[in-house]
Amino acid sequence: MSDPNKEFDGIRQADNPLPEWWKWVFLGCILFAGVYAVYFHVFSDWGTSAYYASQIQEYEKEFPNRNVAVESKDGSNPLRGNQDAINAGQKTFQTYCVACHGPTGEGLVGPNLMDKEWLHGSTDLELYETVMKGISIERAKLGRGPMPAHENSLGSEKVYQVLAWLASRNPELKSSK
Repeated sequence: MSDPNKEFDGIRQADNPLPEWWKWVFLGCILFAGVYAVYFHVFSDWGTSAYYASQIQEYEKEFPNRNVAVESKDGSNPLRGNQDAINAGQKTFQTYCVACHGPTGEGLVGPNLMDKEWLHGSTDLELYETVMKGISIERAKLGRGPMPAHENSLGSEKVYQVLAWLASRNPELKSSK
């Protein structure tokens, strides 16, 4: 039989039982957790779906027109020339596009957007489709990298704002009218 009082590296291990109060606290915690879980999941009307719905309502109150889709019937940019849209487009460009197209739009990994050469079309409609749908690696030209689709990340309003900013900076960008 082995010795219940073992010694390792000068530390003696005694085989003492846990104190009674510790056992009762431990048992109480387990019982409380069980009662709380049953109450929360069965008898309580608060849940994650109700909390999520309340968060959505608060967000929609704070930002009422966040997901408004801007449409163009003739393919032209409806925000072209709108100074508020141009300012918002510049901010969006500085946030999302600057990593590939550079701070002034003169290109890094992505192509130069301020010259006369346009790789994937130079009209509002062509550029809108390019930004919304992206450029796959197979369609990339002149050794430039692919472009992610911004249909879900930016949406039509922000894309049209960026295109309005580009049109204000580059006279080569043609309207689709």
